[in-house]
Amino acid sequence: MKNLLTLLLVLVGFTASAQQYNNEWIQFNQTYYRFKVANTGLYRLPKAALTAAGIGETPVQFLELWNNGKMVPFYPSVPNGVLPAGGYLEFWAEHNDGKTDKGLYRLPAYQHSDKVSLLTDTAAYFLSINTSGTGFRHTDVVNDPDASVLPVEQFFTHTTGAYFTNMLNPGFAAVVGEYVFSSSYDKGEFWSSFPITPSGPLNHALSGLQVYASGSPQSFFKFGAVGNALNSRTIGVRLNSSSIKDTVMDFFNDINTSIPIPTSLIASGTATVQFTNNSAVTTDR
Repeated sequence: MKNLLTLLLVLVGFTASAQQYNNEWIQFNQTYYRFKVANTGLYRLPKAALTAAGIGETPVQFLELWNNGKMVPFYPSVPNGVLPAGGYLEFWAEHNDGKTDKGLYRLPAYQHSDKVSLLTDTAAYFLSINTSGTGFRHTDVVNDPDASVLPVEQFFTHTTGAYFTNMLNPGFAAVVGEYVFSSSYDKGEFWSSFPITPSGPLNHALSGLQVYASGSPQSFFKFGAVGNALNSRTIGVRLNSSSIKDTVMDFFNDINTSIPIPTSLIASGTATVQFTNNSAVTTDR
């Protein structure tokens, strides 16, 4: 008897792709001067600060301002050349948000909002010099609204919200005699309100909405919630005393949804919202 051995060779082709590390914006032949911003607002870098860093004699057209891998526009007190004594750079800066956190989650949908960072509210800004560039600057232009032929806009769409930071919710857990939480950035892991219990609804009011009620487009109410215990439950949402949502959200499941609402519901300019936990388990959260 002969034993026949068949050798099968499988050739697999792999497509090469560049890994994203979020540092692709850095030019390693440039020096970057870092400063931190904790609050959103208009900021001014005076000539004296640039001089102290050793770059006070750099023409403004060669300066670059960066944050989170994107160039930030700034307004120099002179359009070109070196800042004079008393000169400055002005720019709009924002505190750190959660946009860069999304890649940390097991699934992107687990991040309900990117308004607040899980890690820090302080943003890092970088000023650099690029003599081959022209910067990213605001410039003075003539703006004469009386000469415009554009029609007058009757309204604009605006989003206002409440982004709770009462506690850092630990997220999904397995209950094995005790709560063992996922080591990943998992479902329910985000800044949140305090727990909502069957006996303790969450009430919150948004005021000063300045609603344009005459022919305005559809309004929407968006919210996210997550269960924090291994219990069955439904949750209810009321807006200005009208029920707009009543849905099942058992165990550690979550919901992140947008609901169309009549604009007439918020015509008063105030949106008073109530979230209720309708679980039969009194200790549920």
